This record gives sequence, C-alpha cells and structure tokens, in this order.
Amino acid sequence: MRKTDYLQLLKEELVEALGCTEPACVALAAAHAREQVVHALNDPSSGDYLDAEQIDSVDLYCSVNIYKNAMGVYIPGTNDMGAAMAAALGVVAGKASRGLQVLESISEMQIEEARQLCKSDKVKLHPAPSCEPTLYAEAVVCAQGHSGRAVIAWKHDMIVLLEQDGEPTFQFSPEEQDLSGSISEKDLIEVWDFVTSVDLEDLSIIREAIRLNEIIAEEGLNRGYGLEVGRAILNKNELPAFAKKISEPAFSDYCAARTAAAADARMAGSTLPVMANSGSGNQGLTVTVSVTAAAKYLGSSEEELIRAQTLSQLVAIHIKQSFGRLSPLCGATAAAVGSSAGMVMLLGGGLNHVIAAVQNMFGTVTGMICDGAKLGCALKVASCIYAAVQAALVAMRGKEIKPTDGVIEFDVENTIQNMERISKEGMLHMDDLLLNIMLNKRQTP
Repeated sequence: MRKTDYLQLLKEELVEALGCTEPACVALAAAHAREQVVHALNDPSSGDYLDAEQIDSVDLYCSVNIYKNAMGVYIPGTNDMGAAMAAALGVVAGKASRGLQVLESISEMQIEEARQLCKSDKVKLHPAPSCEPTLYAEAVVCAQGHSGRAVIAWKHDMIVLLEQDGEPTFQFSPEEQDLSGSISEKDLIEVWDFVTSVDLEDLSIIREAIRLNEIIAEEGLNRGYGLEVGRAILNKNELPAFAKKISEPAFSDYCAARTAAAADARMAGSTLPVMANSGSGNQGLTVTVSVTAAAKYLGSSEEELIRAQTLSQLVAIHIKQSFGRLSPLCGATAAAVGSSAGMVMLLGGGLNHVIAAVQNMFGTVTGMICDGAKLGCALKVASCIYAAVQAALVAMRGKEIKPTDGVIEFDVENTIQNMERISKEGMLHMDDLLLNIMLNKRQTP
C-alpha cells in the first residue's frame, strides 16, 4: 500500500463518536429519516425538528448485533438504554449533520419527549431483512401524511439510502471496504515501513485520537462511572486494609487501569466524545489509551508515542477488516492486538517482535465473545490490556506461541484466517443466541 492509502485508511476508520456507536447509528438513521419528513412538510415555521405529538410512527429495522449492543449501554447524557430510545432521541433531537455525534447536547426536555414517544408505543422494532449486511439500521418516520426513510449499512455512519414519501432522494451502493483483508507478514512489513518513515506532520488524526481519548480516561479515573474498573485497579488507597500492602501500580496495572477507566465512563453515558477505531469507541479507547499509558510509564518521546500509536491503530484496523465490523468476537480483543504491537515498539522491539506479539495475542483472549455493550465491557477491556502487556513482554524475550498450538499457524495471515473462520463460520448463530438470552433472562422472585 502507498503512504496515501494508509493515511486515507486512518482518516476513514478513526472517527469521532459520542457514546456507544450502535445506539448512535440507530439515532443517526432516525435523525436522517426525520429530516426527510421535515423537507416534505416544506413548512419553515416547523423548524428542523418534529414534536412528539406530530409523529405518527417510527419503525426501526436493525441487524441483530445492533439491537444486542444497544440493549445494555447508557445513551450519553441520559439514564436510558435500548434501540427504541435511541431512535426516539434521534427523531426528536438528533443532529444528522454531526454523524456519530448525532446526540450531542440534547436537553432534558428532549430526553423526556423521547421517553414519552416510546411510552406511546409509536416506536416499533423489527428484524432486518436476512439478506442485509451484519451492520444494518433502517428508520422509517411517518408524520402528518409524510414519510421519511433512512438506511445505514456496512459502516455505522454510512448512509446508503434516503427516501421522502417513497421516492429516493439519495442512493449509494457501497461494498464493504477491504484494503488488505487480513494481516500477512508482508502486509505487516509494509505497515512497519510506513509507521517508521511517515512524516509526523501527516499524523494529525493520531494526535487528535490521543487528545480525545486521554480526556475521557481522566474523566473515568476522577469520577465514579459504572463499575469503576479503572479506579479499582489504580487507586490502591481505596482497597480494604488487607490489600493495602499492594505496591505501586505495575506497568500492566497502569495501562489496564487508564484504558478501563475510559471504558467505564463511556459505557456509563459520559457526554465526552471519543475517537473510535473501525466503528467502535471501545476499540478506539483500547488501542489508544493503553499505548499512551505505556508511553507515559516508560518515559517515551513524543515521536515514539506517535509512531507506536499509528502502528497500533493500523494493526487493529486490519484485524477488524478480517473479522468483520460487527462480530460475535469481542472487539476489544482485536484492538488489544494492536495495543500489544504498539507496546512492543515502545519497548524497542522490531518487526519480528511485533509479529510474535500478534501471534501471542491470538493464542490468548481472542475467543472472548461479545454479549452486547454494557458497563461490564470495562472489565473485558482491562483483561485484554493485561493480555496485551503479557504478549508484548513475551515477544520481547524472543518467544512466541508455536504453530503446533491451537489455532496458531506458521504465517500470521493464516492465524487470522483461522480466527475469521471461527467468527464467521463457528459463531454463525452466536449473535442470535446471545440476543435471545438477553431478551429472556429469568427474573428473580
């Protein structure tokens, strides 16, 4: 790949997002559908929004993983969860032009209006057509004799169809982008060559990712969000007396704590935006905050940090292209493979050490399933970062998991293809099963 290809890839896959990207995707589709209705009304006095009383119906058609990932995560600025509420907020308050920050600066009045819209039974959830991609969200809004329809597919913010009163106003026929498909040793050589030679002035998107994601990491450490996983790891003075003898945070503790704290805040509804990676905010936090923490702990230079961050982001992007944007496998695991590669670079390792770290990671936590976005994701993120540190340190000793072990192959490309098969063939019905479990939990007496 040329230098311009990698820079374009970073630009496309590192996107600012507010809150979990699945509810944001739903809200974005609903906001675009509402705009189509507003345009059809052609009434300047009505403004850009619709009151809840004006709305006749909101129909949502989403893929299983969209519903699954919206079910248990807080929508930013609210105490609410679920695809229906996300759609309602998108209709009454969503700013379609803001992309995955569609629910930026919503008011308490708008939140209450969205709740009333849901209570009125006007918001209906439906399964997406089975032939659609695994990432699919369609919203149809009807109001005052007019209808608007918006379809998002392949990527969380990729609009592929807009309709006004049944007539298309915008159409786009994408094919899921795939610049490399999966990591091979040759690809990794090209990535390494790019990362070690690119002009730092061209990496403003990396600097912005560090800035945004560090802000929410500090927020998570300074305030009590969610399960407070990051604070539990880092703040030893808050532990019970029997645990006070634990020493100052080790390298792995420091990296895991800061990354988990960012996930704590994001999953609990923080209104701070993050820089997502491959359509996921948690993946963006995992791959970014951990490497920044490692650089702080090691006293790395700014150049060392920027180059290691670029490596970690690109490795994570390549792996997610292989697994699929939404997968039954936890996205934090793919991101943590990138983290491990970045840490190796900060530790002074070369390309051979990076390849070893990637192989080591695929032999550890890659089988972790995704059972929806929720507060507990911070624990999964922390587990992945601990594994990333271990994989990097083992690699720096010149050791890697042998191809006789499990899914590991001689060529890292083949290892990733094995994981792709596990995700797409072995877990073909996993998302349906998980959603069924989540919808049918036994109630305690």
